[in-house]
Amino acid sequence: MMMQRIIDIYHRLVAHFGPLYGPEASSPWWPIISDRPQLEIVIGAVLVQQTRWETVEAAVVRMHAAGLLDLAALADVEAEQLAALIYPCAFYRQKASGLIALARAIQERYGDLATMLSRPTATLRTELLQLPRIGPETADVILLYAGQHPLFVVDAYTRRIFARLAPDRLAWERASYGQVQQAIAKELPSDPVLLADFHAQLNELAVRYCLVRPRCDGPPARRVYSRQPGRNSFLDRHDGCPLQAVCAWYNRKQFDGE
Repeated sequence: MMMQRIIDIYHRLVAHFGPLYGPEASSPWWPIISDRPQLEIVIGAVLVQQTRWETVEAAVVRMHAAGLLDLAALADVEAEQLAALIYPCAFYRQKASGLIALARAIQERYGDLATMLSRPTATLRTELLQLPRIGPETADVILLYAGQHPLFVVDAYTRRIFARLAPDRLAWERASYGQVQQAIAKELPSDPVLLADFHAQLNELAVRYCLVRPRCDGPPARRVYSRQPGRNSFLDRHDGCPLQAVCAWYNRKQFDGE
């Protein structure tokens, strides 16, 4: 799969869903709730671990109403109070204590979030991985969306989609995070807006068409996935998944007559 093919995948997705991130997006994918977008992204990146996005959005809305989309307030809140606000996110008690520890660590080490995010990419990634509740995927989400560092984010949706698009290229669902990231990122431009939009596009594809049980021929799943207006303009389309023509799994299925 050459760079032209990866870019072709991205453009096929944008043609179907429209831009989801960046200045051309009519309803930006993220952040959407507060006037502190960087902190909203950090919180969302932690809460979304093993949790559906709509559950995370509802939790962030409750945190915002409680005045906790503020670094100092988050560092000072009681863990039980925060846990009640973010329930039913998976591991909500551990995430509550982790978010508080994370807010305190950011204050102590950097003073504020903007200073932290201005650090060099490689240095900051190493430092993030030492903070509470931060693994490679969460670190890269924070770096890309909050800090505009050009890193491609790998998640379970990415692995599922590429395992169907190019099953012979890599053992996508078993390979390490770094192997999957490198295989895709090396064929993409180092543009944080494009990388963020591509990640958003893949997520949209995974919840609409490329589900565990695929809906290749459509129509898309009508899951209530996000609170932004205008995000569902494609739901009445009946032309199926926009990647049919380049999907090895779909084309093999058609050839086998399944």
